[in-house]
Amino acid sequence: MAIKDIIKLFLPPIVLKIKSWGQRNKLHESPLPQIEHHSDKMIIIGNGPSLNITVNRYKEQILSCDRIAVNFFAASDLYEELKPNIYVFADPAFFNSPDNQKKSVENLFNSLISRTIWPLHIIIPLSAKDALSVTKLHQNQNICIDYYYDGWNDIGKMNKFEAWNRNLIVPPAQNVLNVALYLSLFWNYEETYLIGADSSFLEDLRVDQETNELFTIDTHFYNNEKVYSDKDLFHKTKGRVRSDWTLHELIYAHGRMFEYYYELKQYADYKGLKVYNASDYSWINVFERKNLC
Repeated sequence: MAIKDIIKLFLPPIVLKIKSWGQRNKLHESPLPQIEHHSDKMIIIGNGPSLNITVNRYKEQILSCDRIAVNFFAASDLYEELKPNIYVFADPAFFNSPDNQKKSVENLFNSLISRTIWPLHIIIPLSAKDALSVTKLHQNQNICIDYYYDGWNDIGKMNKFEAWNRNLIVPPAQNVLNVALYLSLFWNYEETYLIGADSSFLEDLRVDQETNELFTIDTHFYNNEKVYSDKDLFHKTKGRVRSDWTLHELIYAHGRMFEYYYELKQYADYKGLKVYNASDYSWINVFERKNLC
């Protein structure tokens, strides 16, 4: 067999393999844009019960900074008072709601549509882009929707924090405050302050001694009965029913949340940025405590 015939025989498979390798290793670029800074400080507003104390003391300071709100904040009275310029969702339940949360989530998004009369960036996972609840938000021209990449790329030997800088891999996201903090660091805010980040869920766990049902008291700065429209979501005396969780799953989830805060602290150090915990009460002990002033 002539040399040129041998080349013809083996060249196509080699080319196909190279092409296939290249496709597997092609990085899916992030859709997450940089945003306009109105301040060099970002306030991340958690929904813990201590938020009321912090707002009463430091409302003026909060309003002087950029502000991220999360989850059901827009269903509360403070939404129109603090007017966050960024809103973050991470929990899949907001885009594919279980039956016992459908009405609450629907009312929340209706509140965002009807009450937002200032410019607001809503940031959601890219995987939820086509969710019906998201498409409805386009009814309000004050709302701009952006997406963070929540998939996975093979980054090879690239430094993990460099991949986070480009949002090439899913950020640490056990809860929405993990994501909100990642975004603030991604956007290079010089200082980020957590408020209302009580994260004291382990204090609130309950097990019914007769039925073995798992509950959490699940307190917030707002009145649960006023914010949550699904009345079967909470037991009047025991709190939130956790029948879809086992006890070890719930504890593992909380452990991952705290672990991710440690990773985000390392990310902040890598970028030379500061994160402070300004919550009046909080279990998050990795960040330096500092009051808003």
